[in-house]
Amino acid sequence: MSLPKPKKCTPMGCYECQVPMPIAGRRRDIDYCIADIVAALNAANIVTVASCCGHGDEGIANIVLEDGRVLSIAGHMPHTKEVSK
Repeated sequence: MSLPKPKKCTPMGCYECQVPMPIAGRRRDIDYCIADIVAALNAANIVTVASCCGHGDEGIANIVLEDGRVLSIAGHMPHTKEVSK
């Protein structure tokens, strides 16, 4: 199955840019633009419990780990200027 790559991020509260991913035995919907990072962390047994790409605002983009640490994400949206206008 191949999912279409979104052309831009959706606003907060919209879920069209999310992809399903199995994490810790459950289905999670992950924002497309950070799904590769979330997948890599979980493949390395660094379990994630929440994530958000920021939906055009990289200042709030993060991934929350099972142990309570929060990873801030920057530079994952080459089209940020286009989206935030």
